[in-house]
Amino acid sequence: MGLQGKGALHDVLGHRVFSGVTVADCGPRYEAEMPGYAARGVRAVSLDANDTENLRALIAEHDVVIELLPVEFAMKVGRLAAEAGVHLVSSMYYIGQSMTDPAIFRRMKAEMEAIDAEARRKDCTLLIAFGMDPGLDLMLGADALGRLDEIDHFYSYGAGFPEEAACDNALSYKFSWSPRSTLVSYYRATKKIVDGQVVEVPAEKLYAPENTHILHDETLDCDLECYAAGNCQNFAEMFGISGKVRNMNRFSARRPGHCAFWDVMIKCGFLREEPVMVKGAAVSPLDFCTALLTAQEQFWYREHERDIGYIRVEASGSRQGRSVRVIHTIIDYADPATGLTSMQRLVGFTVSIAAGLIARGAFKERGVVLPMAMPLDLMQGELARRNITIVTRVE
Repeated sequence: MGLQGKGALHDVLGHRVFSGVTVADCGPRYEAEMPGYAARGVRAVSLDANDTENLRALIAEHDVVIELLPVEFAMKVGRLAAEAGVHLVSSMYYIGQSMTDPAIFRRMKAEMEAIDAEARRKDCTLLIAFGMDPGLDLMLGADALGRLDEIDHFYSYGAGFPEEAACDNALSYKFSWSPRSTLVSYYRATKKIVDGQVVEVPAEKLYAPENTHILHDETLDCDLECYAAGNCQNFAEMFGISGKVRNMNRFSARRPGHCAFWDVMIKCGFLREEPVMVKGAAVSPLDFCTALLTAQEQFWYREHERDIGYIRVEASGSRQGRSVRVIHTIIDYADPATGLTSMQRLVGFTVSIAAGLIARGAFKERGVVLPMAMPLDLMQGELARRNITIVTRVE
């Protein structure tokens, strides 16, 4: 029941697909919130995700699991759900897109394939990486690519940032998900495809001027500073377009000035995990930066301030010999009436909708399933009911 879990619970309760709902977490913070959940007809339990047997038993009592734990637990919960024959929706990849160690990749892939086989044998669905980004962006990407015979370029953007009125600190940025995870994502190597060739961008050069660009969004009427945020070699394989797409990249976006700041910070070593000695104590620069930014109110949303969730997918090429360009866009704002950020809406509502579709039998794919398999028309109406609009332009 972290930030995204609250969004998922709000949506599950609001749309009444399920007759019974259990939320699980652990720790003193959660215990203090239990009475509030009970008053809403929700069963609340304290559970440590490291406690495999209790976790297995809890999963087996239910028809669908929505898993929003830290990434290190995702595959474990998926394996237990498959063994129990219980459907599951997760916002996490089972194999991180920044994975570079080939031995670890092979081991994790073998485990995922075993989980897939078990889920198919037990006739259940494990829909993974199905939040905002990853999730909705991959679903929209599959739809856009499905409209093309030949692909010249495929670019996707997934981002969260403050609306202009909330840009009142030096970074023009505030946290709407884990600060540490945000900073970890700021310092990792990526891969892009340029003229059919895979090009690696080292972590140290992620924010260098040659690796960033400005995108002007007409709806927001503002410039967004974009930087690479994914391994396009892996994404091309996931979409089934390896060797077919000429140019491909995946980006995140921030208000202008963000990239220049973090380019300097990275070059100075502020996001490295390796500790340095400070007065006899070993201190990780990454942990220091996380603690420093987390502790300051200026980097958190105040009441009535809104974040913007931004997804844009752009594919161009040809269809039956004619040039075609497809652009899907989602622009969503926090909802002060419910107290939910846009990030909570786009992640939490998405996993909730998917859980409902699976429970009702509207989505029937079995095994470990990626967002590309989710038909756009199944999700579009449900998102619209929640005031989340997909705008499509075909040229």
